[in-house]
Amino acid sequence: MSYKAPFHTCDGPKEEGSYIVKLKSHSVKSNFMAKCSAEHTDQLDITHSFEESDLFHGFVVRCSGEVLDVLRDREDVEYICEDAIMKGTRVQEDATWNLHRISHEGQANPPFEYAYPDSGGEGVNVYVLDTGIFIGHSEFEGRARNGRTFFPGFNDVYQHGTHIAGAIIGKTYGVAKKAEAISVRVLGDNGNGSISNIIGGLDWVVSQHRSIGKPSVINLGLNGSPSVALDHAVNNIDKMGMPVIVGAGNEGVDAINTSPARAAGAYVVGVLNQRDTRADFSNFGEIVKIWVPGVDITSAGFSGPDSTYTMSGSSLATAHASGIFALYMSQSGPGATPAQIQELIRHNAVTNGEGLLVAQVPKTN
Repeated sequence: MSYKAPFHTCDGPKEEGSYIVKLKSHSVKSNFMAKCSAEHTDQLDITHSFEESDLFHGFVVRCSGEVLDVLRDREDVEYICEDAIMKGTRVQEDATWNLHRISHEGQANPPFEYAYPDSGGEGVNVYVLDTGIFIGHSEFEGRARNGRTFFPGFNDVYQHGTHIAGAIIGKTYGVAKKAEAISVRVLGDNGNGSISNIIGGLDWVVSQHRSIGKPSVINLGLNGSPSVALDHAVNNIDKMGMPVIVGAGNEGVDAINTSPARAAGAYVVGVLNQRDTRADFSNFGEIVKIWVPGVDITSAGFSGPDSTYTMSGSSLATAHASGIFALYMSQSGPGATPAQIQELIRHNAVTNGEGLLVAQVPKTN
């Protein structure tokens, strides 16, 4: 019986004609790609080769269904996936309360205050895979910079990544006020991005982490239909010692049915509202590790360097959790593993009236 590599489809939107090819570990990627290009001249275009690191042993190709079928016949191919589209979500609101909740037990009631360790996440890099960051905003105090983009330029046209970064490291609205944010633009002007771009962004982050050597957190506040390839990449990063913070999603369903939340290596975050209950839109389920605020979150805005804006969504909860991770990593030192940090967060968390585990920043006394 002839070999046929598994083919994984996606339920939602996708990049038409684009496919993620995962090779078996024994295959020499450069040789395989060269052979494919030679055999299918003008019929095949390799768009991503993931050569920044060893995160994902494969590549992305644009080709016809006929060429795809030939690729599936090759013994070197482990599986092939459709290139799904991930999305970021935002809703404009007008309130603030969140920082109080993650530093105090119980429902947040005014007057609000935020008690956090003086280390403030210093010495930790947070890689924000999103729509870009307006690095000139005063909230960042020079602690945000551009890293890698998969679109023309770094400009945050969709006006999402800036708000997320502000909630992570902003001097006024951020959780970790001394951490640094690096923009990895994997989502476009409409807030969407392909799986291939996201894996490419993660590949770049791994190479930077190895080169720089600083403790690092990956903020991945996006979600979409299940993707074997994206799950594979997230699991590999977790094994490499970098926590991947992932939003549960905004559809009000079990998060086990979405990627990258369903990946075993993802640290999945659910959304709390001001009533200290699960937000109606938040995804849920056994894979959700922790709950943090994500409704009516004020942070850095887009109309000027001192502007503010208020949003709700799973991506805002992801930002809070990334900031909390940065605080614990800064206190624990560079040798701490993601599993150790997760255990510290779990140990210090408090249970709300719904039985949800709510994350708290490190105690200041």
